[in-house]
Amino acid sequence: SIPADGPIHLVLIGEREAGKSAAGNAILGTMAFDQVGVRTRTSVRGEGVVRGRHVVVVDTPGWDWFNLSGASASPATIRKEIISGMTLCHPGAHALLLVVPLSFSFSARERHVLEEHVDLFGPQAWRYTMVLFTVIDTKRLRDSTLKDEVEMNSELYKLVEKCGGWYHALHGRPKRGEDQVAELLSKIQKMAFTDGETMLLSDQVLEWYRKTEEQQE
Repeated sequence: SIPADGPIHLVLIGEREAGKSAAGNAILGTMAFDQVGVRTRTSVRGEGVVRGRHVVVVDTPGWDWFNLSGASASPATIRKEIISGMTLCHPGAHALLLVVPLSFSFSARERHVLEEHVDLFGPQAWRYTMVLFTVIDTKRLRDSTLKDEVEMNSELYKLVEKCGGWYHALHGRPKRGEDQVAELLSKIQKMAFTDGETMLLSDQVLEWYRKTEEQQE
């Protein structure tokens, strides 16, 4: 598992306006990342002490899943910038947090695009990937649980399955006494404990990405 006294390194990835910056701020408990109307164009590092642990969070640029030809930034530019986020959390990341807003309908197309972006990190990346749902509409979960929501949407279910069943939600208004961030860090610890390797290494990811890009040229 992650050493008890060592920092926890997290990388946030997801489409534009998925709530990555807000999720990063919620995890760190500070306004480390811009979130209102400001598009993240480069990967940004934030860090702080959370529940007694040093936590490093890297926020990455999002993509427009419906416009991957990209007028403002080409998909290649965005892909490169997302991967460069791994240099900000050297020697690696304990978890890739795949940020998905639960308030949107989730389609097969969106799932495929998310999977393509995780695949950029290399074949071992899924071992370290957890779906992080941002729950904007808290009424949506009033009569059902998060587990129900995941099981009712076949595309969400497939995505969670690909992540080894790991998922968590950050609500805009947490229930009284609920510590969503502590629960998230606990799940990341457990996820890291399921295998001998506890970290997705930055050097391996960058090397994989370089080779993949060379093959496509």
